[in-house]
Amino acid sequence: MALARILGIEDDEASRMLLTYLLEADGYQVYSASDGREGLRAALEHGPDLVLSDLQMPGMDGYEVARRLHADPGWRRAPLVAVTAFSMPGDREKALEVGFQDHISKPIDPERFVRQVEAYLAPALRASPPR
Repeated sequence: MALARILGIEDDEASRMLLTYLLEADGYQVYSASDGREGLRAALEHGPDLVLSDLQMPGMDGYEVARRLHADPGWRRAPLVAVTAFSMPGDREKALEVGFQDHISKPIDPERFVRQVEAYLAPALRASPPR
């Protein structure tokens, strides 16, 4: 079976490029979007196996992306994980309330990031065996 298709929604170009590079280096097919509107469109169009989204973006933020995905009957349900610098008390809970399964704090650790992401994928879609 093919490895997972992952959508990364991130407005910061350097962060988006790092996320894409790390995941593609392990063999994942990565779609990227530079804002919430583009990310919402890509999620509905590509039906990824996992969506990683920043929370704080201009225009449509990650919270609104999550709300709209969960409200869209055409969305192929997939884990939705926030990748964010928001790590104050209550931030994780707010993300969970709108439909994120979890959140990974930024800055991401390049040594651990792919393994963190794989925890949200079905074993058959992972590059690495479960730990």
